[in-house]
Amino acid sequence: MPFYARIKSLTSGIAGSFWFLPLIMAASGLVLAELAIVLESAEALASLRSQSFYPQFGPEGARSVLTTIAGGMMTMASLVFSLTFVGLTLLSGQLGPRILMMFMHDKPTQIVMGAFVGVFLFTLIVLVNVTEIEDGFVPHLAVAAAILSATIAFALVIYFVHHMALSIQADVIVADLGRQFEKAIGRVTEAGQDLDIARANRAFNRFETVSGVPVPATESGYVRHIAYDQLLQIAGRAGLRIDVLVRPDDFIGEGLPLALVEGPNPDISRLASAFTIGPRRDVLQEATYEARALIDIALRGLSPGINDPATAVAAIDHLSAGLLPLVRAEGVPRILFDESGRPCLRRPDLGLGHYLDLIVPALLPAMRSDTLATERLIALLALLDRVSRSNDQQAEIEKWRKVVAQDVDNHQLPQALKDWLARAAAR
Repeated sequence: MPFYARIKSLTSGIAGSFWFLPLIMAASGLVLAELAIVLESAEALASLRSQSFYPQFGPEGARSVLTTIAGGMMTMASLVFSLTFVGLTLLSGQLGPRILMMFMHDKPTQIVMGAFVGVFLFTLIVLVNVTEIEDGFVPHLAVAAAILSATIAFALVIYFVHHMALSIQADVIVADLGRQFEKAIGRVTEAGQDLDIARANRAFNRFETVSGVPVPATESGYVRHIAYDQLLQIAGRAGLRIDVLVRPDDFIGEGLPLALVEGPNPDISRLASAFTIGPRRDVLQEATYEARALIDIALRGLSPGINDPATAVAAIDHLSAGLLPLVRAEGVPRILFDESGRPCLRRPDLGLGHYLDLIVPALLPAMRSDTLATERLIALLALLDRVSRSNDQQAEIEKWRKVVAQDVDNHQLPQALKDWLARAAAR
């Protein structure tokens, strides 16, 4: 696995975990408790202890307060975990399991969990250091800090309940996922900004079929990341021509070809290391994962079991908004050049055609029972056609517009509905 892909996979796993941030906050609670106790004994604070504003607690009162806070923190932590898993269950059933990964990246949930665990451990350490003997040691600053932390933690409970009430709303989730899709498409278009699309298209038309040695997959799984820079570097130094056969998010079986390479003595193992394969789909590269998630939401909304066409329409609208930057960029180059300017790598289509091939065939059969969703799909294609300035993109859009139009004609729909859909196509 390339170093960049390894780091990105690690950071993605950490960001989507319920343990890392709470663990950091819990450790911080332990460290801060020890610091507060040490600070209480510092000579520098001797002059402050006699001041009226300095907090003063008796041993019995301090232990009583700290015990109450510790018990309350455990109760609130249990409530947070319960609400979180109830939310995960509802989301998984209504919008699909892909949404769980997005929900697990939710920082407010992780922070609230960590806050309660951190305050609990802080209070516990301070409680252990309170002695009940006469004139015993009481870390007054630490006790005051525990009371303040508990007050903040209880305010976080109110915020968390509000946050969960918003987070499990379908419209909010679809909008968040739509923004992630737009950002992912933005990364795709930014990666091709330094390349001449017209030059890449000319090179693609002249690129001869590679009939060389296959680069086999070392394991079965989903292609999570392809290090095109590494492939270009190898191809440039060794004078190779590479034909990449898979896209990120594709499933590949062990031993099946990831690419074909033509040239003198290719280093197959090093070429194979440019492909990161994992047991599940991830959001490391391209925007296919986000697109599939929105498609899944739309399909569930149109299913008889869920029957939520409004959510399906919202998902289609966000797919439309996400594809607009891709259309304005006039495509993603399929041919990549080495440092000398030699076209040496061909890859599958990662542009508009790829995403339309994902969206339209998946949604079209489910839309036959809902004319509103059909109208939004027709409007999506019409919008993309209106914005596009690329002949290749317009040809791809027109292909799917004809497929959708033919499917509508084959429906037993009233003529008024067919006219309405025709007006949507003509916008």
